[in-house]
Amino acid sequence: MHVGDYKTATNQLTETKMTPEHREMAEALNRDMFDQLVRGIAEGRRKPEADVRALIDAGPFLPQDALTRGLVDGLGYEDQLDDFVPALRRDGRGIDWIEAEDYGQAGDGVRLRRRPRVAVLYAVGTIVSGRSGFDPTDGELVGSESIVEDIRTIRDDPSIRGIVLRIDSPGGSSVASDVILRELKLTKDKEPSRPIIVSMSDLAASGGYYIALAGDEIVAQPGTLTGSIGIYTGKFALGGTLEKLGVTNEAVTSGANASIYSPFAPFTPEQREKVRIFLRDFYTAFLDKTAESRHKTREEIDAIARGRVWTGEQAKARGLVDRLGGLDVALAVAKERAGLGADQDVEVVVYPRRRGFYEALSDQFGRAGSGASVLQVLGGAPSKAIASATAPGRLFRRGEPLALMPFAFVR
Repeated sequence: MHVGDYKTATNQLTETKMTPEHREMAEALNRDMFDQLVRGIAEGRRKPEADVRALIDAGPFLPQDALTRGLVDGLGYEDQLDDFVPALRRDGRGIDWIEAEDYGQAGDGVRLRRRPRVAVLYAVGTIVSGRSGFDPTDGELVGSESIVEDIRTIRDDPSIRGIVLRIDSPGGSSVASDVILRELKLTKDKEPSRPIIVSMSDLAASGGYYIALAGDEIVAQPGTLTGSIGIYTGKFALGGTLEKLGVTNEAVTSGANASIYSPFAPFTPEQREKVRIFLRDFYTAFLDKTAESRHKTREEIDAIARGRVWTGEQAKARGLVDRLGGLDVALAVAKERAGLGADQDVEVVVYPRRRGFYEALSDQFGRAGSGASVLQVLGGAPSKAIASATAPGRLFRRGEPLALMPFAFVR
C-alpha cells in the first residue's frame, strides 16, 4: 500500500508496466536531465545547443572523431597528461606537483591558530533504524543511532559555528528519518544558535528530503533527484509459497491484530484499513512539516508531493529547494549565516569519522542477510532487481512504513 499516485516504489511488485503517473514522472525527469546535459555540454564546449543535440544523436564517437568534432581537446595516455599542463605558472615559477592522497590529507594535523569551525555531516545511504553499516546490494546504510550520536557531538561543541548536512540518500525508514529530523531541530534551536545548511548530492529523496527539512536553506545540484514526498508499506505473505514446498505453519495468537505483520498470511480487510490509516497519518505529517519548513500551505505541498520525484532544477522552481549549487555553495552559505566573512578561513570538521579496515569489513558481512549475499554473487540486472525488491525484508524492521525512493531511478 502507498500514499501518492507517483509513489512508484511498489510498482515493481504490483504492476506489469508503467502506470500513467509513473510514465509522466519518468518522462519529465528524463527530459529535464537531458536538457541539463545539453546545456552543460554546450557551455563547456562553447557550442550552440542545437549543435550539441545533433552531436548526441550522431554519437558515440571514436576518439579521433570526438577530437575533430570538438568534444575533447586532446588524445593521450595517462602518462602523457603532464604534456598538456603549461610548464610555467602565471608568476613564472615552475609547477609544484602534489599527489591526490597528500592533497586530501592537507586539512589534517595540528593547528597552532584556532579558526572558526564548520561541521559537515554526511548522510550517505539508505536510512535505517539502528547502527550505520553496509549492505552488499544497497551499499551504505545511514543508521539513526549512529548519526544521532554525531549530531549530539556537534551540538555539544560550542566551537562549531555552522553545520552543513550533506545528503546522498534515497530515504528509507520513516521512523528513523523522523528521529534524525528531531535531533537536527534540537541542535538548531540550542543556544548558541547555529545555522544548518542542507547540501543535496545525487539523491535526497523521500526520507532523504524529510531530514532536509531541518535546514535553514536547502542547496541542490540541478540534477539532484529529490522530492518523492510519500510513503508506502507492505509485507511478503509467504504462506502459500511455503505450502507448495511442503512447509506448513501454525500460530497461536491473542488479540485481533496480533498477526498483522505475520509473513505467513495476507492482511485481513480490517488490518489493511488500519495500515492505511497509519500511512495517511504519516503522509499528512510529512506534508505539514514540509509546509512549515518551506513556508507554504499543506495544500500547496500536496500538489507537488504525492510521491513525485523532481530534479533539483524542477524542485527549485516549485519551492522545495532554495538555490542550486554544490557543497562549496552550501559551505559559503553556512559561513554567511554564521556571521563569518566570505574570505575568512575556517576549519571544516567532517562527521562521521572515517571507519577503520576491520569496521568496514564487519559492516559488509555483519548487517546483510545471506539472501542478499547470494544475489550479489550471482550478479546481473535480474538479481539486482530481486535484491532491491526484497530490501524491505532485509534492511528494515517489520512493519516500518518506508519513505524510500523508487529503486528504478537509483540504478
